[in-house]
Amino acid sequence: MSEQTTSTPAPAPSTPAAGPRVVVVAQAAPAQGGIASFAENIVADPTLNGVARMTMLNTTRQAVRTAGTLNLGNLRNVVADAWRVFRAARSADVVHVQSAPGRLFPLARMVTLCVAGRLGGAGVLCHVHSGRVNGGNADGFAPSKPYLFVLRRLPRSVRILTVSNAGTRVLSKLLPKHHVETVDNAVDVSRFTLADPKSEPVVLMFLGTISARKGLYDLADAAVLLKERTDLPPWELRVVGGAAEVGEEEAEAIRSTWREKGLGDCLVGPLAGRAVVDALADASVFVLPSHWEGQPMVILEAMSAGLPILSTTVGANVDVVGPDEGVLVPPHDVPALVDALADLVADADARVRLGQGARVRAETAHDMPVLAGRLAALYEQAARR
Repeated sequence: MSEQTTSTPAPAPSTPAAGPRVVVVAQAAPAQGGIASFAENIVADPTLNGVARMTMLNTTRQAVRTAGTLNLGNLRNVVADAWRVFRAARSADVVHVQSAPGRLFPLARMVTLCVAGRLGGAGVLCHVHSGRVNGGNADGFAPSKPYLFVLRRLPRSVRILTVSNAGTRVLSKLLPKHHVETVDNAVDVSRFTLADPKSEPVVLMFLGTISARKGLYDLADAAVLLKERTDLPPWELRVVGGAAEVGEEEAEAIRSTWREKGLGDCLVGPLAGRAVVDALADASVFVLPSHWEGQPMVILEAMSAGLPILSTTVGANVDVVGPDEGVLVPPHDVPALVDALADLVADADARVRLGQGARVRAETAHDMPVLAGRLAALYEQAARR
């Protein structure tokens, strides 16, 4: 995959914006995942482009990446990206850095890019999407002394945005002199076709990176046990995703386990763009049994499709998925996961009710106009600072 080294301007609004010049620094296409989706959504959003001059600085060099690894190539990339951010900041009012600092090297990269933005003279927003930091559980995040040392090098003038209330509590405690606040993720709800949760066979759908932390070993065990429940209506399980965020070694180990358990037919592979929208529209229940999360974009996408949600009590899931939108079970709890799956497969009326609630939640709290209004205010404040 060729290296992407140029900034991509957002589509020009019908009337050129006269507001702050904003550079969004993020991994975007060909990268996949929540951060890429979030960054691409805000840069292309017509509301934001009506009040600010939005530009993308894409730091992706290859679709399958090992960004958390300390090696010579990644060090070179950090230096190159810091220089690009510094240059962009010299002609910008705001630099909006998207980051996932769950481990030490990504944290150092985040701090470096934020410092580069400040040295370039721009106001800086540091958006922390990391499931480890936002998860609110020790399973995902236990900062070491070196981690804390690097974290505290973040300039106090940098405003920190998280994607969960748990993440805000964690970072406010670790950085008591910084301003930290929660900003919910959002999707363009109008893009999604409404599913029919009542249809049979009941289609249980997982969508995400094929990784251990997404709970895919748990889901495989649960699927085997669910097959033993012969009193249920017909159902099938589809696992959609690739190795983009973890690499092929971890993903293939998980696929091998699924094949060994007789579940190879469930593995759909990665989808993108319209194919994701179509896959959600063809599902009945969305399942994400993660061990730790921030605020998964994929849950918001599934809610936009009117799907009931079955996930775990980690990160912002507890803020987003209530009893009117879905069911939450503890992470690692396979028996609870099996029971919840069985209940949803058996109860079509519950699927419909929860799916309707999920769609309403997406429209009222997580549609792009909601996020655009919030970010527009933050950009104005950062530009003034």
